[in-house]
Amino acid sequence: MSIFETGELLLESISQLQRLLELAIGVTIAVIVSLLFLRFLPELLKLNPFGSTYHALRRPTNDLIGHMRNSQFYVPLRRSFGFDPSLLMVLIALAILWYVVSGVLSNLFFILRGLASSLLQFGQGSVFTGARYLIGTALLGALFFIMALMTTVFVNWIFGLLRRQAWWAMDRLNPLLRIFEFGGAFTGWSFMILWIAVSFAAMAVQSIFF
Repeated sequence: MSIFETGELLLESISQLQRLLELAIGVTIAVIVSLLFLRFLPELLKLNPFGSTYHALRRPTNDLIGHMRNSQFYVPLRRSFGFDPSLLMVLIALAILWYVVSGVLSNLFFILRGLASSLLQFGQGSVFTGARYLIGTALLGALFFIMALMTTVFVNWIFGLLRRQAWWAMDRLNPLLRIFEFGGAFTGWSFMILWIAVSFAAMAVQSIFF
């Protein structure tokens, strides 16, 4: 297989992965909503709360609800709404989680497209353009790696998930965060400032190298 054909195959594979991502989002939403409905169904039917059917219908979502009720947002939201917001929080968390995951995967797809474009240019004999795309792809890969680490920390902060991965990510982010800890009015904003700086750098790389 030639370099040009490899680039075309990679582009086709990226398109298929994007379709799979859309399918995964739809299936996940359908499954979670169905499980939440089943959790609420015993109360609608007024089933015996000590019966096996009652517990069987609620068991699949016990962990999800438990995570929401242990969240730092649960008590403030309950006081604001005046009712148990755990079901609402599950749906909001699902939306945020897929939004974040989609962003990370979109960055990955962009890097793969850059690599594919580089291969296509090399295959067509455009060595300098191919080299420019390849350098840009490598730079974006480094920047998006930092953004992926920050995303892992954010997901852990919001949902309490990926705790071990979040600690690992923070170990690697701390040296950068110290650079952007300016103090004064900006105390505690280093995480946000780093995200803005990395995003700006990524846009600059995309503009210059692609």
